[in-house]
Amino acid sequence: MLNRKESALMRVIYKKTTKNKGMCLIRPVDIMTGIPYSLEFKMEDLEPTMRALVYDEYIDLVESDKKGDFYYCVTLLKKGFAFQRSEEQRLRQRRSSIVWKIILTLLGVALAAALKPLITLIINAIKK
Repeated sequence: MLNRKESALMRVIYKKTTKNKGMCLIRPVDIMTGIPYSLEFKMEDLEPTMRALVYDEYIDLVESDKKGDFYYCVTLLKKGFAFQRSEEQRLRQRRSSIVWKIILTLLGVALAAALKPLITLIINAIKK
């Protein structure tokens, strides 16, 4: 399971690599522009996060210089190609979890409303 930073980075990489048969040359600046601003992701976090994706076998990574610019040569591995599917499953599970919580809350409210007269009757009987 990827953490938030790894998932955000993997989304950017997945979009870039699937356009070119699972491989791409990408600059760190291009990666950083694809990551949402709401996530606290700094340039210093990029290298360790990339290494974590390599370690978890999502991508294969080669660093290179091309005309004086630093590039990552990224190739998706088997887990990398399955990333989109696992993200969709995670979102589906999250949605169903929220729906079940709402249903259980509504059932709890209905049960409380149904039992209120009974509890009131019992309390009044005890007071007499």
